[in-house]
Amino acid sequence: MASGSTRHENQRSHAPSFLTPSKSSVAPPTVDTDTLELRDMMASSPPPELELKDDIVKLGMLGDEIAVKALLDSGKVAANWWAAINNRYAVCKLLIERGADVNAKGGESIATPAMWAAQRGHYYIVNLLLLNGADPLLTDVHGYNVLHLATFNGNLLLLVLLLHQGIPVDSTDPQLHTSLMWAAYKGFASSVDLFLRWGADIHAVDENGFTALHWALVRGNFGCIQKLVEYGSDRFVRNNEGKAPATVAEELKTQRVWWDALEECGYDKQGNPLHPKGTILGIRVADKTAVLHKFFFLWPIVIIWVVAMCLASLPWFLGIPIAGMLGAGLHWIADKALDYGEDGEKAMYKTPYLAGIFGATAFWIAARWVFNILPNTFGTVPFSNMLFAVALGFCVYFYVICMLYDPGYIPKLSSVTEQKAVIEDLLSLWKYDSENFCVQCMVRMPLRTKHCKRCARCVAKHDQNHRQFFLFVLTLEVGIFVFIRLVLVHFALLEPIPAAECSILAEPFCSPVLQDPLTVYITFWACVQTTWVTMLLVVQLVQIARAQTTYESMHGDHSHQHFNESKVAAVVASTIAAGSTSMDGAQLNSSERGPDVGHHGHGHAHGGHSHGGGRHNDTCFTKVKKALGVGAFVNITKDAGRGGGAARRRRGNPFSRGVITNCKDFWCDPTPLLKPNMKNGGEALLGGGPVDYFKMYETPPRMRANGGSGSGGRYQRLAVEEEDI
Repeated sequence: MASGSTRHENQRSHAPSFLTPSKSSVAPPTVDTDTLELRDMMASSPPPELELKDDIVKLGMLGDEIAVKALLDSGKVAANWWAAINNRYAVCKLLIERGADVNAKGGESIATPAMWAAQRGHYYIVNLLLLNGADPLLTDVHGYNVLHLATFNGNLLLLVLLLHQGIPVDSTDPQLHTSLMWAAYKGFASSVDLFLRWGADIHAVDENGFTALHWALVRGNFGCIQKLVEYGSDRFVRNNEGKAPATVAEELKTQRVWWDALEECGYDKQGNPLHPKGTILGIRVADKTAVLHKFFFLWPIVIIWVVAMCLASLPWFLGIPIAGMLGAGLHWIADKALDYGEDGEKAMYKTPYLAGIFGATAFWIAARWVFNILPNTFGTVPFSNMLFAVALGFCVYFYVICMLYDPGYIPKLSSVTEQKAVIEDLLSLWKYDSENFCVQCMVRMPLRTKHCKRCARCVAKHDQNHRQFFLFVLTLEVGIFVFIRLVLVHFALLEPIPAAECSILAEPFCSPVLQDPLTVYITFWACVQTTWVTMLLVVQLVQIARAQTTYESMHGDHSHQHFNESKVAAVVASTIAAGSTSMDGAQLNSSERGPDVGHHGHGHAHGGHSHGGGRHNDTCFTKVKKALGVGAFVNITKDAGRGGGAARRRRGNPFSRGVITNCKDFWCDPTPLLKPNMKNGGEALLGGGPVDYFKMYETPPRMRANGGSGSGGRYQRLAVEEEDI
């Protein structure tokens, strides 16, 4: 996308003529953000014969605050901004105090310090400069403002910070490229999503008539293309050379990704809707989403009935393959029904289909019990029948509660002004990162909060329906085993079939299949469910005893509490009050994350990126665990078997107060158990004391028991800071 960059020319050596650099290039000259800073600095650095103590450029890059201060005091040199490039916060703060011009331009790009810092993703430095008068609307020699330069890096937190400074999201460079176009070209799907949610003009064109969709097709990133199509980008718009997105995709060999994105959004390969909006099978409906949700929830009832009837009515050598084919075919129908979904609802996990599988199982079990088993067994085992009725009723009830009740969504802020205030507060606390701020919801994330992708909301403690979910699993487990007992009694009371003969089954199993085959197959399906239900019940019991959520148990994460808060507070106070004389003192590093107050000198992770151990390293066994949903069970049992595991959990989980207290907190929770929580979805018990997970941003201090220093004390209610927020 740049005629002046050799790197970008090499990346597009396969591109057609309309994308290659020319007199009327489709893109402006672009800086090489990986190498330009060091090249420019060396070009304008003092002569190499200068000693280090007199070289303010190198001292600024190294972050040696004491040496820089001494050099400035000597009057030999004037303040400059090389420290901004390497994220030397303390030195930058010193330079500001010494009167350095925050809008001074330098280097071959003639860029301001904020621009240099933005290219590296140093959002704490950018914020420091903005607070001290840096102009975010200035441009460098290429015509890029700080938002454009930040987009090259793709750091979402920096982009959010800049957008809240009032920089127009559709500001253009000299070739009329917007930040949305740059993000689409770079392949940053999350940045594309952010700009679109911020209201970026999806139909804007550059000087060559290219839209953001054209540029997304140049890189061929599926996420960018899909998001642009989903938000309504013109699929047929032509550039100045008369080329539509389909033509660009064909010439750049990204046609397959283009077709996949179109299909995901409900269009055929030509970009035409697969189905007219508001219609299903050509029939216009008032609320397509509601109709589809009912279909996906009820369709598994048909699937289970068809498969069971096929097995029950046909010989085994015909029933098994035909049942498999019919089951697969009916599931294929459900999969094709996704094509009728509106934008954003074309994934199976976003539909009630999986919930419908449980609903269908419960329906057919209840039907067989009411019409076949209950009349035959009530006189023999009345208590078991009554117990099953109670278990079934509560199971269905808690299942409905978990689906319909608010799990504890973190309230969203009502205005951009409130969002900006939250960002500024987090920056002042040195907690502006992906663990404390949700870019999707634009809210500060309390402790133990996680963003639910399916709900598109942040959920407190993930989630407040935990007790109802546990009771659902418990009653489901009890119900299945009681049902199996009733089935055994049912078959024992049936008249035996004389001279029963089966081809592949032993005699004890042959008779029931001939007596009541449909009940046999429904019961078999129920037995299959005991595998995941039992493992899930064990996992839930362990998590309740440990005061852990499923996410924390799987990832060993307790919501950014991996460090000693008192030490962090001391570091922050020292840095803010008196600056720092070293990198360790300021807890700064050269990553694009900005200052890291919990940095311990070893490896760190950039938010949203995983260095190693990703999905590409999944073994066959790992994939099977995920498919069966037993990952949590395996991880927990492995952890329990490691030596010293309990000690590690005590050190790593600041919310655990022992098994007995944890269980009391869980069951004595003040939120209603059998009705919606209309008062406050964030209230809960922690260490025997009330807390509000909607406002818990620090681990509450424990009250000392009987004046001692034991670890069994209760938690205090959050301090005034919580009430103010």
